[in-house]
Amino acid sequence: MKKYNLLFALSIFLISTQCSSDLEEIDTETTITELTASTDNDNSNSTSQTAVVSSFDHEQMLTNWADNIIIPSIINFENSLVKLKNSASIFVNEPSNETLSVLKEEWLNSFLKWQHLEMFDVGLAEEIYYKNRINLYPANVNRIENNISNQNYDLNASSNFSSQGFNGLDYLLFGIGQNEEEIILKYTSEDSKYGKYFLEIIDKMIELTTQVKDSWDDEFRDEFIKSTDNTSTSSINQVINDFIFYFEKGYRANKIAIPAGRYSDGPLPDRIEAYHGKKYSKILILEATDAIDNFYNGRFSNDITSSGLSINDYLSYMESDQDDKLAEKINEQLKKIKTKLTELNTDFSEQIRQDNLEMLITYDIIQANVVFLKVNLLQKLNINIDYADADGD
Repeated sequence: MKKYNLLFALSIFLISTQCSSDLEEIDTETTITELTASTDNDNSNSTSQTAVVSSFDHEQMLTNWADNIIIPSIINFENSLVKLKNSASIFVNEPSNETLSVLKEEWLNSFLKWQHLEMFDVGLAEEIYYKNRINLYPANVNRIENNISNQNYDLNASSNFSSQGFNGLDYLLFGIGQNEEEIILKYTSEDSKYGKYFLEIIDKMIELTTQVKDSWDDEFRDEFIKSTDNTSTSSINQVINDFIFYFEKGYRANKIAIPAGRYSDGPLPDRIEAYHGKKYSKILILEATDAIDNFYNGRFSNDITSSGLSINDYLSYMESDQDDKLAEKINEQLKKIKTKLTELNTDFSEQIRQDNLEMLITYDIIQANVVFLKVNLLQKLNINIDYADADGD
């Protein structure tokens, strides 16, 4: 009887291995739909796999995430916002080409820091809709102008999420005039409403970021790194789900697919990140790609030459007895994404107008890693997806 059981188990292993190797040839959208359902129905997995998972040092990986990546990223971002506030105050008090130029630099520096933080939508950040209040786009220009004109608004209201954050500042820095002289003129009156609104947006960003930073106190941090169980509410499951959700939605869909018209009847070039600045969309997504790469490989936020246990290590451990390694495929695909992004126009809105096919090709290259992460990785780590799709992909 044991012999037949052994043969049966071996057959199942060979079939599943073949299916995994064939995955790259399957249509990605069909693959995600079918295999995600398969994952949901097979969440228990085998006793042997559970034994392997339990021997991996989950707590050490969570410690690396918290102490070397997430918390330092929050602190770096908060510090950048303080510098942005100082530059904004100087500009509002002394509007000039020079003070505006410095303000733009600090805005970009802070925006780049944000790319390393947006994927961590856990704890208080999720509760206060942190990412939606910092980087929701496109900016609602009409609401911004009405807020400034009427001086009657509440930045805590969800209706104002799209009239603040980095893309609200993008409009106030680049979109309220045809040139720098016209923009500066908006801030020169004694009771400049534009300057007041600009500073209030930054104050709100600092307030929210400080709340998130303070929420990672000793108690929450300790609870986070000790939550090593394989459950829907455990730290590993939540962070990996958030990471994949960000890669699929915040990164692939928002930065590339939606502007390129992947889900609409035609391209939408005004939906790019930092639309009014024009020349920053490529810089921002390249930074976001580095952030994704760094987190997947466990590199420290303040020293990328150092690293700790990571998703890549976890996955490599789980497939240590396999020749065809998913962990390596994910890293290789990240390299392909970076290479393709460097070929695009600095201004994505211009790229879409001139040759949108290149944007759609970029989407396909990114989509390959969505399949690796959302289907293959979750299956290998025995983690269920915790969010629902709404765009049919």
